[in-house]
Amino acid sequence: MRKVIIVFDGIHYSNGAFELAMRLNERERILLVGIFIPEIDFSEPSFELEGQGVYRPYNSYVEENKIDNNIRIFEKNCTRHGIDFSVHRPPVPYSVKNLCMESRFTDVLIVGMQKFYEHLRLGEPNEHLRDLLHDSECPIVVTPEKFAYPENVILAYDGSRSSVYAIRMFSYIFPDLCQCPATLVYAASGKQSEMPEQVCIQELASRHFSQLTSLLLQVKRVDDLHGWLQNISKPILVTGAFGRSGLSNLFKKSFSTNYISDYRYPVFIAHQ
Repeated sequence: MRKVIIVFDGIHYSNGAFELAMRLNERERILLVGIFIPEIDFSEPSFELEGQGVYRPYNSYVEENKIDNNIRIFEKNCTRHGIDFSVHRPPVPYSVKNLCMESRFTDVLIVGMQKFYEHLRLGEPNEHLRDLLHDSECPIVVTPEKFAYPENVILAYDGSRSSVYAIRMFSYIFPDLCQCPATLVYAASGKQSEMPEQVCIQELASRHFSQLTSLLLQVKRVDDLHGWLQNISKPILVTGAFGRSGLSNLFKKSFSTNYISDYRYPVFIAHQ
């Protein structure tokens, strides 16, 4: 049984994130831990400095009735679908740092891209989600609100340690999806004729993914990757490290950021 954390920002309930958790439980029973983070109120006068010089309010305002209602929805949905669950309702103040500490004790964390502090409109992904993606101590799946359960797996490989680590972790956490068609894709912008350490990565990936194909994709712009992926039916993207600047190491470009912001398909992110 896997332990899965699902994160809500308190006043927003992500149906997309819960849908993925429900589908995981259908394949193998999980313990689903719902964490309901208090809402941040930017009108508060007290601030602290975090990360890359970004000021955040230290005090939080919690709309108790909205959080209570979301917890009731979560508990009702878990009971209806036969999911073992628990609820963590953190005290105020609560920061992404606290959430990252909790991620140390779970197998995977699920967060709804569109609902995670959507009211702050800090960019896409917003600053809180960027911090979570960068500092989490477990793999994360970022989900849109509406999506089809994956039937194709896109393994983003750039030769880095993080990209290989993400592929391994995905295979451990989602063994059922390893039976789906999988594409090991390397984006080449020059005259490269093969992937970095091609034999090694194909040996590893082919042991985990029964329908694996490899693709050396010649691209000139990030949009070329984006366009190619849009033609894949019901995909999930597997990618490595997500930098605090919002730039993914995927293909050494910001493709992962653009992909997440499109709200179309789940993205699995893991780093060491």
